[in-house]
Amino acid sequence: MPDYSHLLTGIDTVLFDMDGTIVNTEPLHAKAGFKLLQKMNLAITPEEMVKRFYGISDYDVIRSLFPSMNDQEIHEHINQKNQLLIQALAELNEGDKNIFITPGLFDFLNYLKDHKIKMAVVSASEDEVVKATMATFKIDEVITLGLGRGQTIKTKPHPDPYLNALKILNSDPTRTLIFEDSPTGLEAAKASKALKVIRITEFAHQSESLNFDELKNFLMR
Repeated sequence: MPDYSHLLTGIDTVLFDMDGTIVNTEPLHAKAGFKLLQKMNLAITPEEMVKRFYGISDYDVIRSLFPSMNDQEIHEHINQKNQLLIQALAELNEGDKNIFITPGLFDFLNYLKDHKIKMAVVSASEDEVVKATMATFKIDEVITLGLGRGQTIKTKPHPDPYLNALKILNSDPTRTLIFEDSPTGLEAAKASKALKVIRITEFAHQSESLNFDELKNFLMR
């Protein structure tokens, strides 16, 4: 196992973003979104889904496709999409799961656990999605605290989600390391006054992640 002591100098708490940081859930979100649009009787192919909307927020996707829809209707459909996402997580077999987990994640998490480092997942996804994702990939067996967007009034880019996690853990930001990937997440992490913020610039499983054709096939399952 690698020696992480240099990275953790002065650190007693490590906080992780979830999507795109510890797990590459974008294909799962794409699959759930594809199924939702099919349920809404929108004629769209997997190719079109990936090319037009890969990496775009749920709200912006629905707003662009259904400009007359009000915010309440949009959020109702986002809730439907989240249920489809949870279903997609439940349907993953063990081989599929390995595609999505960041390589070396559990070596690192177990190192932190062995060295009594406090940990939490702090995500902008809904609470039920965070819970289902952590359970699916067995992250909750090492990190027991998973916080979604429902835990604070303001979500990222505001620092409140990270400050809430620090409060629950009774941790000091000046002894905290945060891993993030998105611009809004990085803004939130830096605003929390954490000692260290490390950006995940691309998913670490890049060479083995789903390529375009594989993603289309995944959407059609």
